[in-house]
Amino acid sequence: MKIGMWIAILLSAIVAFIVGDLYGQPLHWYLFILIVIVGFFIHTIILILKVKDENS
Repeated sequence: MKIGMWIAILLSAIVAFIVGDLYGQPLHWYLFILIVIVGFFIHTIILILKVKDENS
């Protein structure tokens, strides 16, 4: 996995926290970790689908 994808996932989690703070939502540390884990999970699914598409 390229470093750019790591940066993009972490940056999107930080932006989500900033937007949540602007709207006064409760923010907890485990929500940040959950956002990052979901981001990596979605990226893994995309990689699997790309490999299947290239094989056919």
